[in-house]
Amino acid sequence: MNIWGTVTWDIARAGGFAAYILLTLSVAIGLALTLHWQSARWLRLINSEIHNFVTLLALIFTVVHVLAVWIDPFTRFGWNEIFIPFVSHYRPTWMALGIVSLYMGLAIGLSTWLRPYIGYAWWRKLHVLTLLIFGLVLVHGIATGSDTSTWWGVIIYGSSVLLIGTLLWQRLYWPANAQSSAHPVIAVLVLVATLIGTVWTVLGPLQPGWNVLANNGNGSGIASGVSVAKSAVKAPANSFLPSFTGQLQGQMTQSTPDSNGVTTLQLHMTILNGPQGTVQITMQGQGRGGDDGGLVVASSLVTLGGSQSAATYSGPLTQIYGDRLWHMTALLKGTGTGSSQQIQVTMDVQISRSGQCAGTITGTGGTNTPGSSV
Repeated sequence: MNIWGTVTWDIARAGGFAAYILLTLSVAIGLALTLHWQSARWLRLINSEIHNFVTLLALIFTVVHVLAVWIDPFTRFGWNEIFIPFVSHYRPTWMALGIVSLYMGLAIGLSTWLRPYIGYAWWRKLHVLTLLIFGLVLVHGIATGSDTSTWWGVIIYGSSVLLIGTLLWQRLYWPANAQSSAHPVIAVLVLVATLIGTVWTVLGPLQPGWNVLANNGNGSGIASGVSVAKSAVKAPANSFLPSFTGQLQGQMTQSTPDSNGVTTLQLHMTILNGPQGTVQITMQGQGRGGDDGGLVVASSLVTLGGSQSAATYSGPLTQIYGDRLWHMTALLKGTGTGSSQQIQVTMDVQISRSGQCAGTITGTGGTNTPGSSV
């Protein structure tokens, strides 16, 4: 992965989490204000000025997150995919939730400036939508983010839900004063929604095959300008040309370091919902050390094999980056009768703790080599 890609990727991730944490604090402060949590000993730490300042910071980091995602060389989103819901080539449904929440946040911020003109009643009604924004951003982050399954990602999302859920339950079930009405039914519905969301997170985004489900078969994070066939293109001697897409499932094996400290990783995967074939990826290198168990790849080999009527292709990886979700590209050359042909393949593979592999693969025929290398 090149330096620019590393910078934009890390800024996008950090900006997204910073914006989410600040949004959580903003909503928590707003709920605390409705509960009249004030004390002379607290020196009015919970007040409208702090609420507005934290909200502004959340908006600033949201802009940073959006811009970093936009210019990231991996995702390569077009402007329409950033600002129009459901047109993204990458996890379109879950990306749309973030886009909708952005527009709702801007509308609520605008309503604060227009409060003298629209009146307090309408401003208050619009302000309640902040809770909906929190829910949309929460689902967007869990379903789209690459760090959802990390231990610290689970802690951040879990702690925010616990904080906001507790404050909202108290606001609905035990109003601060007699002028505020209790809403026990809504409080119960909030609890039920939280339980449903927890089960969905465990069975969905935290599972190794989530990337395949989240993309709805419409892409794997590559540039939207690349034309990819929805199913295998039948050809007399090659089912991989001119282009194809499919899903990957398989297993990763890892050897113990040899006398020179070299570790070998092998991914054995089968192509599903596409041309019949298999993908074998072998990587060798030195361990990075530390707790992540990462590997500094020194050499690699990708083999794409098909049915008896399809050619076999092989070649090294030209790009690989990611943590639990690996983004890999390779330029493969045909062997045997297909020696004059080349295929550019892009793979997104998620590895579970047990070594199970699940992801997507796309391939296009061509002779252009990628610019970055492993």
